[in-house]
Amino acid sequence: MSADAGGNDDNKTRGGYKNQTLRPVTIKQLVEVSPPPANGPIFIDGCEIKNITFVGVVRSVLQQSINVIYSVEDGTGKIDVRVWAGGNDQGSDMGDDGQGGSNQMVDPNITVGKYVCVYGELRFFNGKRNVSSHKVRLITDHNEIAYRGMEAIYVHLNATRGPPPALRQRAGAPAVSGMGGSSLYSSGGAMGGYGAMVSNDQGMSAIHASVLDVIKTSPPHPNGLEIAVIKQRLAGRYQSNQVSEAVEWLISEGHLYNTIDETHVLSTSMND
Repeated sequence: MSADAGGNDDNKTRGGYKNQTLRPVTIKQLVEVSPPPANGPIFIDGCEIKNITFVGVVRSVLQQSINVIYSVEDGTGKIDVRVWAGGNDQGSDMGDDGQGGSNQMVDPNITVGKYVCVYGELRFFNGKRNVSSHKVRLITDHNEIAYRGMEAIYVHLNATRGPPPALRQRAGAPAVSGMGGSSLYSSGGAMGGYGAMVSNDQGMSAIHASVLDVIKTSPPHPNGLEIAVIKQRLAGRYQSNQVSEAVEWLISEGHLYNTIDETHVLSTSMND
């Protein structure tokens, strides 16, 4: 696969900026993905994927000039995670290895032996695979490790065997059988709205929903939306600090991620 396939053109080809659905996975699934043809989509369980999330323990940290490479293991496999930080004013431009990424603050508390939750995209370059990270978050509650692992298993089983009978009857959707035309996590997908189920179960409040609504109803842009603009749109309903806290919560829960810097965000489910 060419170097260009790991940059901006690759992002646009694989579903465009609307294909931002977040898929929980295990590292084993990422390691077993077959490299796609140039500019081609990536599939897991017969479903096209773009943004992925997983948890694991940091086994090594390599600091480079414009990025940090974490080697992360989750018990099923190990993969490199690149965090682009500093030295690259255009976070989505090509890095020193021909791959693009989003600038973000590197958490100094993320060290060897610490558990993290990773949000990013699977990339291929010169025959090697890694995850270009939107965000790497330190895990402080180890219950999350078990929860995220079970979430990945749940989604995998739904993709390969279909949802449980009770859920299938309630959603009015047939069982999944391999590749389908709709996303597994979209409102019309085979799971009958997995994204909506997660949102309801994760304690989303009115202000969280309002922030997402502002982002999703704004004109799409690869750099996302400025947090200052979100505050302006919600000024009559919420205080500035309330919006900031809501944005941080949505990022930590995987509903949003930073793009070119810490002041721009994009939703991980822009395909609704």
